[in-house]
Amino acid sequence: MPSQESRSFRPCGVVALLSDFGTQDPYVGIMKGAVLSRAPAAVLVDLTHALPPQDLRRGAWFLMHSRAHFPSGTIFVCVVDPGVGGARAPVCVIDGAQAFVGPDNGLLGPSLSPAALAFELAGSPASATFHGRDLFAPAAGELLAGRAPEELGRPLGRPLERLAFPRVERRGESSLSAEVLFADRFGNLVLSAYERDLAGGPALWDLEVEGQSVRFARTYSDVQPGELLALVDSYAALEIAVREGSAADRLGLGPGAKVILRRRA
Repeated sequence: MPSQESRSFRPCGVVALLSDFGTQDPYVGIMKGAVLSRAPAAVLVDLTHALPPQDLRRGAWFLMHSRAHFPSGTIFVCVVDPGVGGARAPVCVIDGAQAFVGPDNGLLGPSLSPAALAFELAGSPASATFHGRDLFAPAAGELLAGRAPEELGRPLGRPLERLAFPRVERRGESSLSAEVLFADRFGNLVLSAYERDLAGGPALWDLEVEGQSVRFARTYSDVQPGELLALVDSYAALEIAVREGSAADRLGLGPGAKVILRRRA
């Protein structure tokens, strides 16, 4: 019998796709075809296909910060799958009236609540290396066509894998350490710290990186072209940027680099 969490899901017709496939090869288009062959009226949204290959952490971060902007009934098809064909389970997860289809390798976990209900997808994929086409996109199409999640496979029977993000490290009341998660297309360095981590608000804090002290600004236009700044970005995360330039190139930093935040006396 369907559970209460499962019954809360009613597909709205929207399928959001996230992958590291890029657009040079036909993989994304083939996945879309697999959805449309089962649900021709589907609305397909490309969340992103430009993730660095096998970058689970960035894929999980993008999904975690994106799901709230989609309506109830959205199906997220997420394929960043270094272990494709291996022991990780292909799953369909129902959570908060939305569905998530992809590998159980940590990619989905950070976006999901403790009430999430997971099913291991059944079926014999035609290829051991393209489960996006053979399992995940078809599952999304079947959900759109009216099949219940319980019909797609058996309950997973264990907790989902949950990839962990770096946390800020407190160094007393007036100092903390954060980590660079990634650089976006503009070269802005997105940090593991959020606005909520800065007691009293960003205006009371400075950021120290590569021997430089960087002040917080409200937005990029608050500083001169070429000037380094820190700000709270649209995700509410802290970010290091260069107006009309690349902080990643200027500072030579990438994922894992540490920065210090200090509250002024």
